[in-house]
Amino acid sequence: MSKRSFNKDMLDDRNGSTDFADSVLSVNTLQQFAVTKKRCLSFHGEKITNVVEGTTSHIGLEEEAVETQSLWKRFYKLECELNAALRNIVVPNNITHVYNPLEYASNLHCAYLRKFLNGPKSVVFVGMNPGPNGMGQTGVPFGNITTVRNEMALSGSVQQPVSVHEKRPVFGLECTVEEPSGARLWSLFKKLAGGSLSIFAEKCFVHNFCPLICYDKAGRNITPNELKGDYKSIVGKVCLDVLDLELDLMQPEILVPIGEYMNAMVKRSRHVNRLKIYKLHHPSPRSLNNQNWPEKAEKLLEDYDLVKYIRNEF
Repeated sequence: MSKRSFNKDMLDDRNGSTDFADSVLSVNTLQQFAVTKKRCLSFHGEKITNVVEGTTSHIGLEEEAVETQSLWKRFYKLECELNAALRNIVVPNNITHVYNPLEYASNLHCAYLRKFLNGPKSVVFVGMNPGPNGMGQTGVPFGNITTVRNEMALSGSVQQPVSVHEKRPVFGLECTVEEPSGARLWSLFKKLAGGSLSIFAEKCFVHNFCPLICYDKAGRNITPNELKGDYKSIVGKVCLDVLDLELDLMQPEILVPIGEYMNAMVKRSRHVNRLKIYKLHHPSPRSLNNQNWPEKAEKLLEDYDLVKYIRNEF
């Protein structure tokens, strides 16, 4: 994703607020958003890079009737539409690099979808965005290297972002740094599923709300909840619209937002009155009072009566 300069007339951060609900969009911003959505909705006639059975090929989305495609392919098309929309949103000056692993790690990401999104899901866990050493390397949500390579048994090539920050290299499955949040999350799911992530995937799926990783000049990771003003608002709106479409496809009974930001965002979903929503604390060791996250999370999942879904026991 190429760097774009910040248009202050369009994305004027008037009050410096980081609250999605408090940010007021200007007329120019709304017009830009409308154009973005129009481009997004018309994206079906364009060509995208798709990954089928481990090979990369270009296919016209109009060539295969939507109703005849597997669920994971339809899901991936929605992700491609999201990518197209996000590319058309101007980026503020304080963000110097934007990574999108759905694009440069599409091979591994589609391997994940093909294996773990083979049908509708009862429970969908939704995280905020990729971690630098998790999905940022593997294309798999919370996808720390050991889990993706050894537990999920996924393989595939990972390319490079359009512009790489010198402090934030991408090594794919050759990365030697584990993502702590991913290691915690997937280890807990494996434990509760009796040692098998395939059993977990029968009824459950893990997804990330926003595919972008934003870095400032110093290489600091700026998460979606730390974005400012209209940029935060527009990115949140576009991602939420696509999440609603993805939920249409997966038809879950239960949605589990991971962390405070996602808990606030899913309450704006048009599915909010249909779904049971249970918040799970974010597994990051950086979060306050989060030293015993596995134990606390396991108790919450038991209290929510979600363990039976994780174990596929009905």
